[in-house]
Amino acid sequence: MARRKRASNFAGIAAQEPFLIVGRNPQLVTAISLAIMCVLALAVTFWAARDFLLPIAVALVFAVLLSPICLLLEKLWIPRALAAGLALVVAGVIVWFTFSVIAQPAARLFEDAPAMMNRAEKHVRSLQAPLKPLTDISREVEGLNIVEPKTSPSRTVVVQEPGLASSLMASAQKVVVQTGLVFILCFFLLLTRSEFRIKVIAFQPTLRARVRAARVFRDVGRRVTGYMVTFSTINLCVGIATGLACWQLGLPEPLMWGGLAMLFNFIPFLGPALMMGLLGFAGLATYDTLLEASFPLLAFMVISFMEANFLTPTIIGKRMMLNPLAIILVVGFWIWLWGPLGGVIALPLLIMFKVICDHTPPLRVVGALIGAPLVRGNGRTLEEAADATTADAIAAKAVVAAPVT
Repeated sequence: MARRKRASNFAGIAAQEPFLIVGRNPQLVTAISLAIMCVLALAVTFWAARDFLLPIAVALVFAVLLSPICLLLEKLWIPRALAAGLALVVAGVIVWFTFSVIAQPAARLFEDAPAMMNRAEKHVRSLQAPLKPLTDISREVEGLNIVEPKTSPSRTVVVQEPGLASSLMASAQKVVVQTGLVFILCFFLLLTRSEFRIKVIAFQPTLRARVRAARVFRDVGRRVTGYMVTFSTINLCVGIATGLACWQLGLPEPLMWGGLAMLFNFIPFLGPALMMGLLGFAGLATYDTLLEASFPLLAFMVISFMEANFLTPTIIGKRMMLNPLAIILVVGFWIWLWGPLGGVIALPLLIMFKVICDHTPPLRVVGALIGAPLVRGNGRTLEEAADATTADAIAAKAVVAAPVT
């Protein structure tokens, strides 16, 4: 007796046509494609115009950070132009003092560079001793006589590269020009910040949009300034602790190592890793035994662990915490695009972008993925307080009523 075949559960399902999503949602697919193309075009533009855009980005970050100082000076009846100039002078003195603390000891260490390299090479050879058999085998393989086929003689064209002195001179000129451009742009951004804010708010079409724009300007200043001031204080503590540890361990120029630790800690994740490598090399070049050479590296690892797991979460708290994955991706992207300086300004740019996302309803998901949502003073999140409050509405009306210059 023939067994009857059982009907499949998938027999009643109609076959789907290919590209069904495209057919039903052509506008969505078009929007996604255009967004991807726009991101790629922006990345290429940022890379191609980095010499022009990098000073603008640095000046924007410095203008946001120096705005509270200018506002404080203006409250003391100091003219706005003079207040902007004084704020830039204060920032320039701080930057000059920081780099002088590092540059002078570094110049003294370069004088003793040959002896340090010899000591470091001796320790590296002792570390390579267990791998000596493998090294001997690789040398024997490289020493084999391989008969190459005879070929006709060919000419080799050697392109002479510019010398070290000319390269350093060109780099120095570029740095001087970009630094001057940063200070000039920062001065005019500080000088015209109020007019720019008023005009942007006044040209919004609705009251809700004006309130939202006012909140964006307010929260960008507060969050970027608050985060960077707190972050700078934490990095200063890390630098002081590293300098004291190097001084206690007898490492030469502890002030320089403390300054480097403070500066490198502004680049999350990548900066501390680079500092560990430098301290490891300094230990190998300074001490006579491998155990003593590991002490500076271990001390900085303990300091970095305490800062990342106890100091930063306690001071900053969850309200200002950013997603570590977002930080790594953003910092890596800007370092790849604009170099080390791009990694320094990556966090302020990320905070600005997050504030804009938190205040823009279609982008609030992106802001939540970057970090914790903005929290109002009464504990409500931005989504719960999306409607304009009475105080914000009155402030927006006052801003709009002000004369636009």
